[in-house]
Parts: sequence; structure tokens; C-alpha cells
Amino acid sequence: MNIEGNELVSIYLLLIKNEENLDNIQQSVRYKAEKEIFKHLSIEEMESIGELYAKKVDVLGKKL
Repeated sequence: MNIEGNELVSIYLLLIKNEENLDNIQQSVRYKAEKEIFKHLSIEEMESIGELYAKKVDVLGKKL
């Protein structure tokens, strides 16, 4: 299975939205998703990732 682009962003956003309820395995997935996204985005882009995703901007599409 290959998850990239906005699929990865959607999983990451879902996980950080519910971060306080995540178990250890889910926390691990959140960390891995964040690490992968940070390879491609600046801090400023990461801060607005939720807004960009809501506007259907493919924030990773051109960067992966």
C-alpha cells in the first residue's frame, strides 16, 4: 500500500485533530506521517496545512 499526497495529509490531519485520544500505535503513525510531510513542506506550509487541505490544494502533489 502506498499513501502519498493529500491522502497522507488527510490521515495526518485526522490524527492531530484527535491527538489526545490516540493510543501508542496511532501516535506512531502520526509521527511517521508528520516526519514524511515535513520532508517536503516548510514550517509555514505545515502551519497552514489544514487550511490548504480544506481548500483542496494538493500541498504535496508537486513536492513528492
